[in-house]
Amino acid sequence: MPHAAAYVAQDGSILARNARLMTVCATLGVEDSSARLSELLSAESWKRCETVLSAAFNGVPAEASGRMSVKSGAAFCRNVICTSFLSLSRDRRAVLVQFDMNEGSPEEVQPEQARGISRKGVREHILEMPEATPVKPAVLTDVSGSTAQNESLLDHFPDDVVVFDGSESLEEKAFLLLEVIGGEHEAEGLVDALADLKSRPPQTFYIPENPGSDPAVYETDRKSCEIRLVPLPGQKEGSSGTVKTMAIIRRNVDCPQEAAENRRLAYLDPLTGLENRRAFTKSLKRELKRLEAGPQTGLAVFYIDLDEFKKVNDHGGHDVGDDMLLRVAACLTQTLGKFGSAARIGGDEFAGMLPVAYKEAALQVAEEILEGFDRIRLEVKERIFTIGGSIGIAYVDGETLLRDIDASVLLGIADRACLRGKRFGGQSVQIHTMDPAEDRERAMELTALPEPGSFRANELTLSSMPIMHLKKGRIFGREVLLRLQGERAGELSSRAWINAAERSGFIAQVDAWTLDKVLNAADRHSARMTLTMNVSVDSARDQNFREGLRQRLSSNPLLASKLCLEISERDFLREPSTVEAFFRYVTDLGCQTAIDDFAGHWPVLSRLTGLRIVWLKLESGLTRQVAGSPAKAAILAGLVRAAHELGIKVVAKRVETAEEADLLRSLDIEAAQGYLYGKPEPWSES
Repeated sequence: MPHAAAYVAQDGSILARNARLMTVCATLGVEDSSARLSELLSAESWKRCETVLSAAFNGVPAEASGRMSVKSGAAFCRNVICTSFLSLSRDRRAVLVQFDMNEGSPEEVQPEQARGISRKGVREHILEMPEATPVKPAVLTDVSGSTAQNESLLDHFPDDVVVFDGSESLEEKAFLLLEVIGGEHEAEGLVDALADLKSRPPQTFYIPENPGSDPAVYETDRKSCEIRLVPLPGQKEGSSGTVKTMAIIRRNVDCPQEAAENRRLAYLDPLTGLENRRAFTKSLKRELKRLEAGPQTGLAVFYIDLDEFKKVNDHGGHDVGDDMLLRVAACLTQTLGKFGSAARIGGDEFAGMLPVAYKEAALQVAEEILEGFDRIRLEVKERIFTIGGSIGIAYVDGETLLRDIDASVLLGIADRACLRGKRFGGQSVQIHTMDPAEDRERAMELTALPEPGSFRANELTLSSMPIMHLKKGRIFGREVLLRLQGERAGELSSRAWINAAERSGFIAQVDAWTLDKVLNAADRHSARMTLTMNVSVDSARDQNFREGLRQRLSSNPLLASKLCLEISERDFLREPSTVEAFFRYVTDLGCQTAIDDFAGHWPVLSRLTGLRIVWLKLESGLTRQVAGSPAKAAILAGLVRAAHELGIKVVAKRVETAEEADLLRSLDIEAAQGYLYGKPEPWSES
């Protein structure tokens, strides 16, 4: 060592010191029994030294410049530098502290003499360069004089050191470093690394530990050699701009870029790139703290479990399953937007959160998620795969005391709500609103919902919304929508209980009740107004539903022309033969037919060539997509022309602006419905 030095613990205890420090202490009359820097230095000097010690123990090399004195007031050194710490045991660490002694000290070796000095393992050989004065490595001696402890400290110290006087070229520095590092490193790469260091010391860079290793091995063991350049204590920049530095070399350290990537991957799902469960829980905790500080809005936590995903894997293979998961992730990201976040927390389970102002907004977002799932079509050879999902929501009102709510409990509540939806047959949205007085255990015990078959007729109601003829500019029809009313309406979305009805087997009875109401209304009014209603695939398959329709129309055949029965594209894809047979049956009775939520898939359109389909109702996303994209508008125009060539008229859904209506009219689309023409309202005819 070119300076007096000691290993110092975090509390200032001197664990070991070299002969130079012992000589200086003896010269200043400091007793050899001194075992702490706080006892060696004056109070002011110790305070300054304590600061740099603290920085070094936090992994940052630091130095303190200026005169320091011992207890007696005698000058001790003009600079103190602390390098990186080493671990002696689990809870015992030390820092190497070097003292730049006063001018003229007989024991001091001037750094100007130490050009190209290297030390391997503290006590190894000295590399001599031309015009360099060899320096004998200092032997560390502990305070008690124990040789065993000396050897222990030396064995634990991991660093090699090379000292530069600042006059070396980059190539010379690289040569000196390579002499110490060894291995198969090339000087050119090390020169480039040194040249990239723009700032002044301290500086750190990394090179691969085993650059010549098999790439496959290197990928599994990405270790690096760390080289840290630290200015020598007390050195001032010379006229040539040179600064004397010490290169501290540490072997087999973790590659920082790899460590950062590993930390990133530890919080991301490797397939979808979404957050994983750990990251989502942390994000949820942060969001709860933010809302606790300023509860201006509520928070909705979504738990999404895909329905029938196993069929995708079984029939399409795991590659198709992965592709489906990627599409689901993209749908969640788009729906939740920049203010929300999504995560994949299991194989086919996802989560999301979004600040919302009220409970109804949370339900609307969940419905948009399921509508997004409905639009997913994955074509593999002759198969078309679709996906659905069940969503549970844990909703926290802005007035709820957020500090009393745990993030993991909130996610668990959403999970349990989702499981209830699964019991109702999937494709559902169920919500649980947190009660401010609700404790942790009660929150996990959600109120049991009624069985799917327990709905009563007085809980069902009908709404309707107008259908506009774009070319004639008048209302020519109404779509009749089934809704749930009463206390349970707030707990279940319409989609949830309709799916529950399908699962329990009484959806055909519900459709028959709706059909009866629609035909009664058509019979009361002589005006020609088309009334459309959705029919489930179960009803299309049910012989009693068909027979009831035939009997009603046989007594008044003119009612058939006022009735349009529509089946969703999703049901058509699942049971095409059933739907085709039903459409032929009702067409023969004189009814109009429609495919609802058509997403623009040509295989579906091609299957309609043999059917007398009257209407094709576009999926609502198509309307929003073409409004701002001429290219998509051109594609939709081609789709509309193809439908017209088959004799099928087109209806656009969710039209909200006059600009959208004008564009759809220019594409030769016959009809439209949406908020521009009227929202769903209770149907007085029912």
